[in-house]
Amino acid sequence: MKGVIAEMQRKSLAIIGAGASGMAAAIEAAREAKACGADIKITIYEKLPKVGKKILATGNGRCNILNCGSFEGKFNGNKKLINSVFDAYPVESNIGFFESMGIIMTEETDGRLYPMSLQASAVLDALRFELDNLGIEVICDTATSKINKANSFFMLNDTFQADAVIIAGGGKSSPVQGSDGSCFSLLNSMGIKINPVHPALTGIILKKKNKSLKGVRAHGEILIVDNGKVIASDIGEIQYTDYGISGIPAMNVSRYVSEHFILNKKGKIFACINVLPDFSPEDIYSYIIRRKKSNPELHCEDLLSGIIPKKLAIAKLQSSGIDINKKICDLTKNEISSLTETLNSEVFEITGTPGFENS
Repeated sequence: MKGVIAEMQRKSLAIIGAGASGMAAAIEAAREAKACGADIKITIYEKLPKVGKKILATGNGRCNILNCGSFEGKFNGNKKLINSVFDAYPVESNIGFFESMGIIMTEETDGRLYPMSLQASAVLDALRFELDNLGIEVICDTATSKINKANSFFMLNDTFQADAVIIAGGGKSSPVQGSDGSCFSLLNSMGIKINPVHPALTGIILKKKNKSLKGVRAHGEILIVDNGKVIASDIGEIQYTDYGISGIPAMNVSRYVSEHFILNKKGKIFACINVLPDFSPEDIYSYIIRRKKSNPELHCEDLLSGIIPKKLAIAKLQSSGIDINKKICDLTKNEISSLTETLNSEVFEITGTPGFENS
């Protein structure tokens, strides 16, 4: 941005969107203009009544700003582009950007960086204060639906004029917080090609549903099997819903599910769920045998209560064709083998995702 700002001199810059990227772009542009002595009027246009609404929802209200872990293999798509971005703006430079506004970060699990206050509102306030400090104008309640090039400048909504425009209007992942995909239409109207978009972090809809599991959270592994091939997997806390599964591991593999349906791939796609990923099938079988010997009069309903949530245990017993009122001592070898397989690798056909509304 430095070279571009230096060339602009006495001109105007319009930024579409007052989310994190739009505000950061405005701040960096203003700082560069000041450093090179350029007199540039910077204005942000935001369609919502207030700036940074989505920031407040990030990290469950704590704002997961960055990740200091390795980026290799973490991104899909154009990796050359991604690498060039991180080469130009490494983690250290981003940390420095926020520290310049008084935000000190703390590291949590898997390299996640949060503001030390653990409050997303503190990050939003820091950005707002810096906008004010740099004299950047913010115009809210103004959706940009049209951008035309007129001679050497741009016209926004046939009303606002700018010599340069940055579009930072977000994607389609959170309509309630402003990211409703309208920017894609805006870019299309300018002749910019947009590839088909689909949610990359969302839940997974299963054909076989068990609404009694709604709200249950449990450690597990999810493997996505497309046309007989495992194409993705992840381990973590699975959240069971009335439509299927969600939670971090489901979201991390959901992009492959979305691609299957948006690209109209042939064949079926499945989720193979292991609710005891730290146990081998032999470990599970041995555990059930030990329980059968140590407490033979116990009903099957309580057989697995020591290792997985009871509601999930009942669902697995039912999937294995075992009567939950049956005594453990009456379990047959075939039933124990069936239950072991169900716990280790129950397969569910996937029928889709909840879409952007649940991403």
